[in-house]
Amino acid sequence: MVNMYLFSVGVIFHFIALFMVVLGLKFFVSSEIPLPIFAEKTKQNINNNYPSIAQFISPTLSEISSWQQNIEYGFKIDPLKWQGVGANATKISSRLVQNKISVSSVSQLINALKSVKPGQVIELQPGIYEIKKYKVNIYEAGIPSFPIRIIAKKLGEVVIKLKGEGFVVDQPYWQFENLYLIGNCHTNHSSCEHAFHVVGKGSNVVFKNNIFQDFNAAIKVNGLNGDYPDNGKVLGNTFYNTSARETANPVTPIDLMHANNWQVSSNFIFDFIKAGGNKVSYGAFFKGGSINGEFSRNLVMCNANLKSDSVAIGLSLGGGGSPDKWHRDNNAFEHANGIIRNNIIMHCANDVGIYINKGKNTLISHNILYNTVGIDVRFKESSVVFNQNILSGRVLGRDNGEFYMTNNLVMSRTWLTAAEPLNEIFQAPTNGNFIWIDKFKELISYESSNKHVDFCGYMVDANYLGAFFDEKFCLDKVNLTNPNRQFKYSDVDEK
Repeated sequence: MVNMYLFSVGVIFHFIALFMVVLGLKFFVSSEIPLPIFAEKTKQNINNNYPSIAQFISPTLSEISSWQQNIEYGFKIDPLKWQGVGANATKISSRLVQNKISVSSVSQLINALKSVKPGQVIELQPGIYEIKKYKVNIYEAGIPSFPIRIIAKKLGEVVIKLKGEGFVVDQPYWQFENLYLIGNCHTNHSSCEHAFHVVGKGSNVVFKNNIFQDFNAAIKVNGLNGDYPDNGKVLGNTFYNTSARETANPVTPIDLMHANNWQVSSNFIFDFIKAGGNKVSYGAFFKGGSINGEFSRNLVMCNANLKSDSVAIGLSLGGGGSPDKWHRDNNAFEHANGIIRNNIIMHCANDVGIYINKGKNTLISHNILYNTVGIDVRFKESSVVFNQNILSGRVLGRDNGEFYMTNNLVMSRTWLTAAEPLNEIFQAPTNGNFIWIDKFKELISYESSNKHVDFCGYMVDANYLGAFFDEKFCLDKVNLTNPNRQFKYSDVDEK
């Protein structure tokens, strides 16, 4: 009887194992993911969802994942010394500050937030402002011609340390500039959710030339009680974390629900790694039934100073999805009429650089994706037009997602080592140098697109492929002309 039982258990176990292998191979073939990346993703899934069998399978998967070609960013990034896309301490505001309230302490700042009027500027004097309140409220609304501003004269002179929900912006026409905001939660990352929570009536908010460090969702945006904070702008900021986030909460530096007409442009977003929960993070996303969002001219590096096997995705319309009952106006889509244009997304080695989840009428144009799996378009609500992008990996429609491609350069990664084919056409893309190698310059010309500003900041109405028009590329936008850049590894070849 015992022998029969053991035999039956053995047969069942091997049947289940064989079934899982067959199912895994089927998914591997359909996903078009290189084998080592597939092994790493499978290992993460088993570790998170099937811990009882992880000890038996994970070692083999780890060995296969080690076959992946090692591609890492070669510099150590100090945001205050950075002189490329994003916040820049060398920029001096030319705007004349009039009608200002000067503050030099936390108590003065809190009082100023209660008394400030439209058109006034709260100017923080140099120093460290450690705010111990869970959230900081504002009280007055700005108006279109007279917004309310909170500024520092120069980026880096003012450091604001926060916990919890941060500044709750529930009034319109506020602007924030030259602030260095730090999540002050060394032992409990779940206690540093946001630097700013833009909510309800907080429309027409502007963030410009700020640094956001060590938050789960540095800028969180969502509707409240039928009011929506539409028409926001996130321009020229830097978002990063100094360590992987040890939390099960969402990790997405720019996390937007419900709000329409947001522009996220010319930001530097890097090291947004999630070490807890499902270990999946995003650089930025719009979702929740929102419309007319734009990601343009951003530089996104999932891994730069940090190195991790967690799944990090660059930019997304839809993110991980949200319940239909939370969607604005009962929209079936997560986002509609979105634009992802002229971005460079790199070093998201374990997953896609762009993920479209129920993204209706989406335009993905003139992007470069390097060291990512590629692009996913998922679910029947998604409809995407791709044109004039350069990427390695693949473009994949999943669960009836639809897309249409014209004039793109898509180069497959090798299935055994995930070798990066874009190394063959650009000079040193691993460090952000996307100057064309001479013999490939004939690839840059395709059909004309609508007039717009390219990654390098030039207004373009001409033929080109990828994120920038000038074949020489703008090395300054990726910090390569900065004499203060520092190599992370001595054996990296600087170009």
